[in-house]
Amino acid sequence: MSDWLKKLIEKIKNSELYKKIEKKLQESAPATQNIPTKQKVMMGIMFLLIIDMSIFIFSSLVNINKEETELQKISKNLEEVKYFESNNSALGDLLASDKVYFIVDEELKVDVIFQEGNLSKEIKNLPIYSITRSIEKELIKANINYQWIEKESVASGFVILTFISDHALDLIFIGLILFLLKSSGMMMLGGGDKFKVYKPKEIKGSMDDIIGYEDIKEEIQHLVDMLKNIALYSKYGIEDIFNIMFSGVQGTGKTTMAVQIAKKLEVPILVTTGNIETGFVGGGANIVKKIYARANELASENKFQTCIVFIDEAQNLLVKRGQSREKWADDTPNELLTHLEGVKTINDVRIITIVASNFDESNMQLDEAMAARFKKKIHFRLPNEEEREALLKHFMKPVENKEESIEIKKLAKAFSGTSPRTLQTIVQEASLLAIVKQEKVNHAHLMKAFEVVMIGQSNRKTTKNKEKERHIISIHEIGHFLMNFKQTLVENDNDMEKTEEQMKVIKISSENISRVNALGYVLSESDDMLLHSIFELEKEVRILYGGVAAEELISGKQNITTGSANDIEKITHILKHLFIETSAYSNSKLKLDGIEMLQKEAYLKMEAKAAELYTESLELLKDEQALIEHLAGLLIERWVLSKEEIFEEIRKYKEQN
Repeated sequence: MSDWLKKLIEKIKNSELYKKIEKKLQESAPATQNIPTKQKVMMGIMFLLIIDMSIFIFSSLVNINKEETELQKISKNLEEVKYFESNNSALGDLLASDKVYFIVDEELKVDVIFQEGNLSKEIKNLPIYSITRSIEKELIKANINYQWIEKESVASGFVILTFISDHALDLIFIGLILFLLKSSGMMMLGGGDKFKVYKPKEIKGSMDDIIGYEDIKEEIQHLVDMLKNIALYSKYGIEDIFNIMFSGVQGTGKTTMAVQIAKKLEVPILVTTGNIETGFVGGGANIVKKIYARANELASENKFQTCIVFIDEAQNLLVKRGQSREKWADDTPNELLTHLEGVKTINDVRIITIVASNFDESNMQLDEAMAARFKKKIHFRLPNEEEREALLKHFMKPVENKEESIEIKKLAKAFSGTSPRTLQTIVQEASLLAIVKQEKVNHAHLMKAFEVVMIGQSNRKTTKNKEKERHIISIHEIGHFLMNFKQTLVENDNDMEKTEEQMKVIKISSENISRVNALGYVLSESDDMLLHSIFELEKEVRILYGGVAAEELISGKQNITTGSANDIEKITHILKHLFIETSAYSNSKLKLDGIEMLQKEAYLKMEAKAAELYTESLELLKDEQALIEHLAGLLIERWVLSKEEIFEEIRKYKEQN
């Protein structure tokens, strides 16, 4: 090893930066013990290649610098001679010198430098053929020392190009290793794309911006009060800061709530997702370590010595462990459990973990140890009608170009079963529709936006020239509506006004919705009811059977289409819920999913009930075949019929017949 390289390495080792890095590596040594062997090998190969290339660059630059230094010494105090001619004067200058250098470049141009004592002269850019052999002989005869030197480029760009050409495969290999290490969680500069950190001052808005959910806000307030009055809570035996589990469907404000908790507590929040597996053994667990290491740093920097770790979409981390044959499959949740233990660190900081998921305990089993780590479990329900009204007013507030005639109350009623995020999307979609039509946002735009967001954009091109298909579609959709109408009319003692008011249908359409693969549809308001009786569910089954029943009555049993497949699927789900999951018709009231001996009999009864309800549907529509054809004709003609239009047509038809 050359002296300059030894000195360089010694200088690096004695630098403060090197000592800090060495200390950091020693502190993280226990963590590196868990790095899989494959990753260690990859990192070792990468570092060897980097060292090899670094030596190449250093040596190239040093050689260049040496060559530059020689030429600078030779060229010191140069006096340029513009013309080199083989006359006595020029030749006399050469023969009077002590030493002559012929410096040749790649283009065979020659710079001639000749020294006489401390004085040097230079002639530049001579063609090589002008330096004749006779001149060399004259120099030898005069006993003058001369030397040919190959001129090397001193531009660093050529060194880089040479380096790239010599190490192209090495560079590709290093790039591949870096990519694999990054994807495995072994390389996260500033957290990479695995988590984001928000300080309280960076968070916009406040808890007041979360519309509704007053019951949830009240529970959250306990955490805020506890952190700020820990001495008071300790008198009541509450000393540990509790972790929180959020559950609920997408778009109900779980992330917003977590971030606003951090702002209210005046502490930083580290936001990540449960999708942290990397494809490498131990990758997810290593990321969890890094997340909590960073959280500890953030906690030590604020007056409350606290940091929140928010893990969104965490359902994969919460499921029961031990279900995989692979030993490493539970490494990530196991690592998370150690950080949820609540043990204070050497810095005496507190880490509050909030997890959010759409975890459904009916389909997935929550891990017992994980559940025990979360003392607060909060479910985010969908907003009720009053909350939907407040949310719509909030989202409509920034919309300046809107009509005053918008009926927010009616919209809130119609938009049941929607999350806050969905309501915001509906308002934005309505604005886009208004912009296209160059109108102010109105009630119709919002209703259309509701339809687009909930089921998709409709079109007429798919069935425009297909009369047979359009006729079947119209018969089918009118069948659904009339089945609903006939049952609701009986419930209201044939009162048409009450029936129209109670029916939640918004419109019937024979347009195509590609997103849900539907050639027609009945758009209805959702139901806010949380519980449903056997009577209500049987009514719903008959409404679903209405489409295929209308097809049978008009076209005959042999001509029933498969367009009712989605309806049949929903019917099966309802009847399975009644017979298998709740034993609604039985005195035993057992959940029969896991009781094989009783399941067969239950399924036979379920089939019998389905046949009974379908027969009832046929009976209810049997006397309305002419009305079905009449309304279907109107639907074919107009493509869309609103509830009001249908009721008007039914009244006219009844009066005429």
